[in-house]
Amino acid sequence: MRRGCLSVGTVNCDVCKRKIPYPERYVMVDEDAKGVEVEKGGKSVRYCIDCAQKKGYAHYKEIKGEMMLTFLRESEASLPTAPEVPAKEKE
Repeated sequence: MRRGCLSVGTVNCDVCKRKIPYPERYVMVDEDAKGVEVEKGGKSVRYCIDCAQKKGYAHYKEIKGEMMLTFLRESEASLPTAPEVPAKEKE
């Protein structure tokens, strides 16, 4: 399971051991002993943005004309969003 987080300045990447400064983003991923992502019961591993991109846990996606960093899986990131609900017409 992936959890996108903001560093409070006391967090280190578990892969490269780099200190993740405030307010940089990082991702926590539950992994099994082989380093494979699991939904429950794994060890929580913290990845800085660079290490998360190398592992495939982070990528950039164009949203409303801007490139945004996302920790969603590629399949989840490409799901259609809910349609906009039109405002009630004035009577």
